[in-house]
Amino acid sequence: MPEKTSPTRTIETFIPLVHFLGAFLGANCEVVLHDASSREQSVLAIANNHITGRKVGAPLTDLALKFVANREYENRDWVMGYTTRSKDDRPLHSATYFIREADGGLAGMLCLNMDVSDLKQARELLGRMVQAMGIDDAAPKDADDHSETFSESIEDLTENLIVQIIDGAEIAPERMTAGEKMEIVRTLNARGVFLLKGTVSIVATRLAASEATIYRYLQRING
Repeated sequence: MPEKTSPTRTIETFIPLVHFLGAFLGANCEVVLHDASSREQSVLAIANNHITGRKVGAPLTDLALKFVANREYENRDWVMGYTTRSKDDRPLHSATYFIREADGGLAGMLCLNMDVSDLKQARELLGRMVQAMGIDDAAPKDADDHSETFSESIEDLTENLIVQIIDGAEIAPERMTAGEKMEIVRTLNARGVFLLKGTVSIVATRLAASEATIYRYLQRING
């Protein structure tokens, strides 16, 4: 008579995933599978165990025990982004995924512990380089003030340039004096607006002036 085998438990089906994730994520990430039914010998499978030095049969951690005691798994699927320490005191970026039985009870936990010490050292090195090179989020004081608009057509480009300058004025075009309108035209001319075809007509409309007036302003500016 063939020997009866016990049915595979939910938690055991995750064992191959531990080794898959360990191989994919690399040596800097420990992957641990905890069996919630055996808290004293909780570690069912582990990959890259050099991170914490644990082996199969190791107990639950104090934090994992706290998760069980507080029944965290009833309120969320995972806890992510907390910081722990490796066996040689390196910083670890950690996460825990709760594995549930069909009835909602806790079957176990899949934990990731990523050694981020290399990343922190790289960030510090880059920070020193950025500081030494004088690079900052803010532009240097002697830098030119450049802005750029990405347009899909020449018509959009023309309209954007004109609207940007005219709308930036504190006075509506209908209330501007001839001198103020001429200054707007001077700014547009400096930005190269009039190098584009058909812009005189658009500027005239936007400035509530005639095309002849815009041409007259341009003659004075360029004369």
